[in-house]
Amino acid sequence: MFKNFINEKSYNLYKKIKGKINIILFVVLILLLIWIVVSFLIQGRNFENTNETESKSSYQPQETVIDGDDIDEEEYKEEESIINTFVEYCNNGQVAEAYNMLSSDCKESLYPAQADFEQNYYNEIFSSKKICNLQSWINGENYTTYRVRFIDDIMSTGSYEDSHKYEDYITIIQNNDGSKYLGISNYIIKQDIADVSKETDELYIQVKSVETYIDYMDYTFSVKNKSNKVILLDTLEDISDTMYIMTNSDKRITCNPNGLNRLKLRIEPNTTETIKIRYNQVAGNDDTNKEITFSNIIKDYETYLQDRENYSDILTLTIEL
Repeated sequence: MFKNFINEKSYNLYKKIKGKINIILFVVLILLLIWIVVSFLIQGRNFENTNETESKSSYQPQETVIDGDDIDEEEYKEEESIINTFVEYCNNGQVAEAYNMLSSDCKESLYPAQADFEQNYYNEIFSSKKICNLQSWINGENYTTYRVRFIDDIMSTGSYEDSHKYEDYITIIQNNDGSKYLGISNYIIKQDIADVSKETDELYIQVKSVETYIDYMDYTFSVKNKSNKVILLDTLEDISDTMYIMTNSDKRITCNPNGLNRLKLRIEPNTTETIKIRYNQVAGNDDTNKEITFSNIIKDYETYLQDRENYSDILTLTIEL
């Protein structure tokens, strides 16, 4: 009987506070839902801010990567517009207009005719419309080199997975009159060199110019044979040790033998030849070139051919830059 009395009391008490309990549970549930929603919104905002910060920090196109100061905003916008104009011409099939944006030196070295540019650059990259992004790579005295990454315009192709990607180093070169032109296909700039030469009884060698690409340099020499014998600048047997450049820090820049042969290095008696030699030097290196050495010059090539093992009349010539 006492047990029944307790159960009846408990039940009556529960009926009295049942409504209050339901209200409390409902309020707790609402607060929990509000907390979940607020937490989700805060996490989403933090994720967006993190992504935005990472995006800003990972892509800074005005920040020069290899050599030179960063590009100021006004100059960057101008040069970005120049490169975008070139890309727009190519996208629209305006080959002549794009070709005319190239520097005269770039044309002479790589694309002497518009047809060369169309076949070897335009057709290779712009078979479909492209968009690009830029990164300042080298900021020189009168030029800026940008790494340019091309990708298919997804709006025109409709597919990112099948898009084609290309990379080039494009240089904006400013002439003395302030006009700006482009060097493409990794071509940077040509610099004429004055009053740099070396003379011996047999030879007079003058350094005429240097053309800088992103990963090598082409030096052009005027070589006069003052003797009555055929002279060979190098036998090409060990060219890394016999034709090279020394820098101010005594680093050796080796010759690139691709495209060289003995016929190109042969100078007939009492004649002058123009010879271009490539060296494996990456652009933007702070180390400056000090001297060019030829240490295996054959003074009498015809005699050398008759007895190579015993030939010893070899000239070493060093030109200070």
